[in-house]
Amino acid sequence: MSIAEDAPVNAAAEHPFLPRYYEVEGDVFVPTPLARSPWDGKAIAGGPVSALLASCAEDAALDADFEIARFQVDIFGKVPHQPLGHASEVLRDGRQTKLHRITLLADGKPVAQAHVLRVRRLETPVFAVPHDYPAPAEVPVQDGPRGARMGGAITLRRVIGGPGIPGRGVSWLAMEGEIIGGRAPSNFVKACLFADFGNGFGNATDAGEWSYANLDITIQFLRMPVGDWFLLDAETHMAGNGHGTARNVFADEQGVYARGFQTIFVAPGHLSASVPRPPR
Repeated sequence: MSIAEDAPVNAAAEHPFLPRYYEVEGDVFVPTPLARSPWDGKAIAGGPVSALLASCAEDAALDADFEIARFQVDIFGKVPHQPLGHASEVLRDGRQTKLHRITLLADGKPVAQAHVLRVRRLETPVFAVPHDYPAPAEVPVQDGPRGARMGGAITLRRVIGGPGIPGRGVSWLAMEGEIIGGRAPSNFVKACLFADFGNGFGNATDAGEWSYANLDITIQFLRMPVGDWFLLDAETHMAGNGHGTARNVFADEQGVYARGFQTIFVAPGHLSASVPRPPR
């Protein structure tokens, strides 16, 4: 795929409609082929799962007075590539904080959920996170992994490392597509989509030797991101016991807006010389 060198892909010019992960049919969300997991074609990838939960979590009236401070996703095994319903619950309804749970349902059964912590909005001191990330305009546009390009709607500018390169990865990302057809995604929703990319962009080993699908996503927001470009600074660590963690820092052109983690399930890749057995 060819990508322009100085701007995000104009997805609208390349498609009769913007690339999207879901279409709405009645009261369910029907996944498109772009939502398929790279690990299993019968499942939905973690990014589209996270972004759909984020879309269902937004509340314009509530978010006028409360900031989303934490967004935490748990994925219950494989989320099937089929129509999904959703349900929401209020777990805490306080004057200072509110906690909500959003659940995705396949055939009426829970397949993923998000806990959304909101904190009352108030003017308080600023203590910014120091960083030395280059501006996105200083980094050339490059091709990204096919499964993460969203039909040409996601544009990538690699700073260091990245998909397929073991070690810490730092990249700028932009997305012109839609999560739900006909709805422009907010920056909060885009941030929750890119939060799934950490274990792939900051992978610890060659993916052919070892695969590492994420089991959850946690984002702690300092503030909501602004602008079109989202920076992901990711690094995965493992202790040799079958799982690991991805440490993620998220920034925009104004600085760091969030930090996060993912729990990683580690398994032999298709090039692994042997399949280790669990201890008895």
